[in-house]
Amino acid sequence: MSQTNRWLKLDNAGKIFPATSSRRETGVFRFSCELNEPVQEEVLQHALEKTLAQFPHFLYILRSGLFWYYLEASELKPKCHIENTGVCSQLFYRNKRHLLFDVSYFHNRINLETYHALADGTGVMQFLKYLVCSYLAETHPEAVRQELADEISPVPISARAEDSFKKYYKKIRKDRPKLPGHVYHLTGMHAENYVITEGLMSCSAVLRLAKSYHTSLTIFLCALLILSIRQEMVLYNEKKPIVITVPVNLRQYFSSDTMRNFFGNIRVAYQFGHGKDELEDLIASLKASFEQGLTEENLRSIISGYMSIERNPFVKVVPLSVKNFFLRIARRMSNSGETMVVSNIGKTQLPQEILPYVHHMSVFASTTRLQACICTSGDVLSVGFSSSFEDTDIQRSFFRLLAGMGVEIEIKSNTSD
Repeated sequence: MSQTNRWLKLDNAGKIFPATSSRRETGVFRFSCELNEPVQEEVLQHALEKTLAQFPHFLYILRSGLFWYYLEASELKPKCHIENTGVCSQLFYRNKRHLLFDVSYFHNRINLETYHALADGTGVMQFLKYLVCSYLAETHPEAVRQELADEISPVPISARAEDSFKKYYKKIRKDRPKLPGHVYHLTGMHAENYVITEGLMSCSAVLRLAKSYHTSLTIFLCALLILSIRQEMVLYNEKKPIVITVPVNLRQYFSSDTMRNFFGNIRVAYQFGHGKDELEDLIASLKASFEQGLTEENLRSIISGYMSIERNPFVKVVPLSVKNFFLRIARRMSNSGETMVVSNIGKTQLPQEILPYVHHMSVFASTTRLQACICTSGDVLSVGFSSSFEDTDIQRSFFRLLAGMGVEIEIKSNTSD
């Protein structure tokens, strides 16, 4: 590795995580691949070594400078192991030299957990797909070629570490869609570890339902979630709007091959009591909000907003400890403006040759309240909830709504409910 590549600046979306991470808010997300056969640890270790040769920036560690955190290349060697922690457990510890990702397995499942400062969902999914292809190429060499892994992400290694926020930054006036105040917040007894609930269902069946309402999968599921939240609201809270934060993969709008963070958040809201509040009303309202949030102008303003912090002359010379203090305040203010987060990772686009060996893929994220992650592999749609609360009433209501529409669902959970 050349001396010039020994360190990397944190991308702008990643700067918030070191300042705000803790044991309760870990900033970690988990991508899993459930195979149709038990995982072999030694083979998985070989596959991991091959994968890291293609994604070397995953070997960087987080260091603190005088003014900013930064990523520094390391010679640390990760070791895959049997799963021994809860989902999305802490990976970042201040003033400790350690990697920011972890690979584990449990029976048929391969887990990849990653600290969000290192990469976003798209980057982590590319890593996991390469890892799974390399693994299956060794366990089933007669059917799976190692070259399939290289075809998943046929871009130069250097391009995978690009800071695309910097590439597409253009200073523009920040004029975001306005949202109502006094947002409805979920409350409850906090759990010791994240409560995980996953529903597996036919993607084609849910897509047919979404199309019957003339909308997309994401908007359809967001509408059902809002209805599920309403079912658990006490009457006097119905005047408060439900606000959902939706992470957007900016690569869909700006050409980029980076495996680091390149996403922005939009927010959509619905307030009950101003109409019939039927599913059709929610979908129409959400569709308008998505159209407003996903304009090029708004997405460019998101990039501009991230970059403006780094480029501010005053902020540049403020010590890291002071930056951390104000970033924590900014994070709390941001969290106060949302009810929950819904992230659609999309279709995994696995090579046809490995589909017979893969049952499904799953995604879960750390959260201060409730987050739903949507992921599709083959015809299996996974909706994975992570929650910091013990009760799972909203999750249960959501799956009941889908089941009532004729969707067969297999539900898994790390609770005894």
